[in-house]
Amino acid sequence: MIALHGNELIGVYLLLKHHEPEGDEPLVDLMQRIETYLYQRLSIEEMEQIEYLYEKNIDVLSSKG
Repeated sequence: MIALHGNELIGVYLLLKHHEPEGDEPLVDLMQRIETYLYQRLSIEEMEQIEYLYEKNIDVLSSKG
C-alpha cells in the first residue's frame, strides 16, 4: 500500500481525469474514489479551480487535515 498526500493525490486525480481511463475498471474506480474524497474535503470553488491550484503548487488538502 502506498499513501499519497496533498498535491500528490491531486496530481494523480488530474492525470486520471485528463486521460479518462475508459474501460479500465480499476483505474475508473480509483479516479471516482479520489474524486469523492476530494469533494468531501474541498469546497466547490476549490474543486472548480483544482487544476490552477495544483499548477501554482497550492496544497489545499494539507490545510483540511
